[in-house]
Amino acid sequence: MSVMNYFDYSATTPLSKSVNQLMQEVETSYYANINAKHDFGVQSKAFVQSYIESMASALSIPVSSLIFTSGATESNNMILFGLAKSYPNKKHIITTSLEHHSMISPCGELQRQGYEIEFIPYSQGQLDLNALKGMIREDTLCVSVIAVESETGLLHPLKAIKAICNERQVPLHSDMTQAIGKVKVDFNDVNYASFSSHKIYGPKGIGACCLFKDDIKPLILGGRSLSKLRAGTPPNALIVGFAQSCIDAIQSLVQRVHEVEQLRNVFISECANIEQLHVNQPKVGVPHILNVSLVKCDRHEVVRLLSLEQCYVSASSACSGQENVSKAVLTITQNMDYATSSIRISLSHLTTKDEIASLIKALKKVTL
Repeated sequence: MSVMNYFDYSATTPLSKSVNQLMQEVETSYYANINAKHDFGVQSKAFVQSYIESMASALSIPVSSLIFTSGATESNNMILFGLAKSYPNKKHIITTSLEHHSMISPCGELQRQGYEIEFIPYSQGQLDLNALKGMIREDTLCVSVIAVESETGLLHPLKAIKAICNERQVPLHSDMTQAIGKVKVDFNDVNYASFSSHKIYGPKGIGACCLFKDDIKPLILGGRSLSKLRAGTPPNALIVGFAQSCIDAIQSLVQRVHEVEQLRNVFISECANIEQLHVNQPKVGVPHILNVSLVKCDRHEVVRLLSLEQCYVSASSACSGQENVSKAVLTITQNMDYATSSIRISLSHLTTKDEIASLIKALKKVTL
């Protein structure tokens, strides 16, 4: 492969080399069905279970609350539709307009089934928590607020939201996909959470639900598995790889964040020399996601031109298609020019200063 300057870590991350090696060990030495009663099955189960327990310990959650899925999309669907099955008389859902499509789409499906979906308004780029207080009703099924918005890095105040939900005895769910391994997460701030492995240098095809209330009805039925909530033969290597990537991300959190903050500062400093460029910075956000606008430029065209320079960024979340206006950028800036010309640059502890220099050079070329 030719020289590549990758700045799309919020879409997906490369598989960690050490995690890859570990998964190969599982595939060759601990691949038995962990529900099998023979010795090899028992040995494989003990190996996999040790990683599950270490992952739960790193997350500071009970092992029993950790349910493995195919990814955060399935986790979000499991929680939303599972709650709907459990509480058929509660037809009101409160969420935000900046959720990932894996929440917006199932909400849309429930709306077609007669549910009322309400969006918490934003005021000056931040959620209006006073408005939320007045939105909760007797028939509210849940409140769902993404922890970190994926285009701008906007960080939502889950602790304050949970306090409001507790007052009204309504559960809070959060899609934490962009938060795990990026910021310190406290699962006491939610009743249900979801996230994916491939955002934290783990394998694709696996994610998790963290359920701290025992009231979700299963959507996938079948043979015995790790949990009564999701049938299917457990994918040993995926589970172990996910667990180790999660452990690594949490144990290295402080160092990784420090490295990313330094790179971000270098980038923003260098950007001061590009007249057309504006940094769309939320009041409270994570350092890994940089959203910038090249004013008067078509954002999808900018992505294409940067790609020709071997600099890979995105115009939006990878799952949100080809929208011409970034709803997230418009929310935090209230500026349509910024919202129609924004791109997302997502950084990693793997990013180098040379890569930042290459991106700055390419941005200057694009804006000439």
